[in-house]
Amino acid sequence: MKNKYDKGRILIKIPQIFYGWKIVGTLLLCYSTAAGQFAFAALSFFIIPLGLEFGWSRGDILFSTALLTLSQAFVTPVVGRIIDRFGSKEILLPSILLFGLLLAAIPLFVSEIWHIYLIYIMIGSLACGSTAIPYLRIIGSWFDKKRGLAFGIVMSGGGLGYAYMPPLLQYMIDNHGWRSGYYVLAAIVIFIAFPLIAIVVRNNPSQMNLLPDGKALKNNEKISTKEQEPQIAISDLLRDKLIWHLYAIFVLLTFCLYGLMANLAPMLIDRGMEATSAALVISTLGITVIGSRVGIGYLFDKFFAPKVALVCVILSAIGFALLAGGAVGMGVFIVAIFVGISIGAEFDLLAYLTTKYYGLGSFGMIYGILFTGFLVGVSAGPLVFGTVFDHFGSYFIILTVSSILLFIIAGLMALLPKYKII
Repeated sequence: MKNKYDKGRILIKIPQIFYGWKIVGTLLLCYSTAAGQFAFAALSFFIIPLGLEFGWSRGDILFSTALLTLSQAFVTPVVGRIIDRFGSKEILLPSILLFGLLLAAIPLFVSEIWHIYLIYIMIGSLACGSTAIPYLRIIGSWFDKKRGLAFGIVMSGGGLGYAYMPPLLQYMIDNHGWRSGYYVLAAIVIFIAFPLIAIVVRNNPSQMNLLPDGKALKNNEKISTKEQEPQIAISDLLRDKLIWHLYAIFVLLTFCLYGLMANLAPMLIDRGMEATSAALVISTLGITVIGSRVGIGYLFDKFFAPKVALVCVILSAIGFALLAGGAVGMGVFIVAIFVGISIGAEFDLLAYLTTKYYGLGSFGMIYGILFTGFLVGVSAGPLVFGTVFDHFGSYFIILTVSSILLFIIAGLMALLPKYKII
């Protein structure tokens, strides 16, 4: 029955938000709890208390991160293939639960250095399904025209984790001891990320009678063929020249960018910059990464992604050249912005090009293979940068070589072909 006061009232129809954006928001928050933030980066806050309690050296403790990265590199392609076959959510849920339990196991069971090594290997292998692959595979299913933007928003969750994790951990360690730090990380994973994924997330829009980008699924209308693409055989993939072209790009790119990231603070301090100012430069880089992941993802939807990435890489090449030339003061902040733009672009680019060149049918496997190249660069870069400095007493040579490599990478991007999947 209508109310008598309804006459003459202007009714405003509020547009309904596409459910895919709710999934984006959920995955953004959940990805902030991934191993990159809660295991790899978090370990630095435990180095001093672990050393004080057990007498371990910093090098011995940090070796855990190498084991984590290497185990991920071996297992990621296999996990990607499993995701392609059984679905992202089906792998994501048990992986997140295992990750949370393994974090909780550190303060409960660790008393020897090999204990933490074993747990970090287990995180890299058994909990590998909680890394970026399932998140990106889900978003690839829900979005087509705005896929780059959606990828960028979700991947900025990594920056979100880097933002709230340090002060939270430091507070817990200072006030309740180092064990409480691991307990709170485990609690966030198990009691926040796990239920959010379970309740909110769906693998693809067809589970809610929708098509990608929010179009309604009409009666008797078939699901997009992109959800039914055949899987690519590994033997066929390895004979494809394009996969090796992309692999080379990501190995060289992450070698340069992450080699610099790991050495930037001591490099600046060596040049006479105060530690607080060097930290501000690192923060500038981190903030740029967060913003660029969203902004670059948006640009990928509007323009040919390799051309956008080419510009980002050239900016980094200029930044490295400035550092090699002895940049100080405001110059290093410009370098941080240039490098941050490229670091913000690489994750988006890796996922976006996988979908545009190979589709979604074998996304997990192909992304996993390319991601091993990403991890090779991340692992080798810091070590090589540090070794070159130890040998020559300067970063000049490695910065110059990296600047040249970045220009070569830009050239490799210019040679990438048109998309195979429209």
